Amino acid sequence: MQRGLDWFSGLNLAQKVLAVLFAALLLLSASYLITAAILLLAGVGDQPDSSPQEGAASQSMSPGSASPELTVPDFSVEITSARWEGEKGVVEGKWEGDLHLSSVRCDLLEGKESARPTDWWDRSVEPDISFSERTFSQQFVEAEGTKIEKPLDPESRYWVFCLGRFSDGWLTAGRAPVTGTPPS
Repeated sequence: MQRGLDWFSGLNLAQKVLAVLFAALLLLSASYLITAAILLLAGVGDQPDSSPQEGAASQSMSPGSASPELTVPDFSVEITSARWEGEKGVVEGKWEGDLHLSSVRCDLLEGKESARPTDWWDRSVEPDISFSERTFSQQFVEAEGTKIEKPLDPESRYWVFCLGRFSDGWLTAGRAPVTGTPPS
């Protein structure tokens, strides 16, 4: 131990900084490998991948622990219409299945394959949900009193993405293009 301290004290400032960084890197790497080994032995990595599939119109996933006996219930959220109406965007949809819908949230996206959320619309406007008819609608209206970084572009393509949260923590989503021309 004394030899190590003598060696360290003989280093200049730059060498000491590099030695401390190297030691920290070794410590972090060792702790990562130990944690990964413990989790692997505990079977945490044995759960199926629940990430959404790219390009799928509707995905279903559960936050609970997955096991071979798990049966996925039959349920879905479907966007039946997404369009521009004058100065607003309107999305309408429905859900099916035996599960009870807890909530639904929609977002307005801009772009093609890797669409990004827009800052144009007022997020305080909640969706209308009819539990008896199993339908929902969301209006996208311009946000008033906030600075919009990128206004709507009539030449751009817009999408809606709706996420339905069901009983027992199940989620499903739908995505559809918005038809028509956005307000300018």
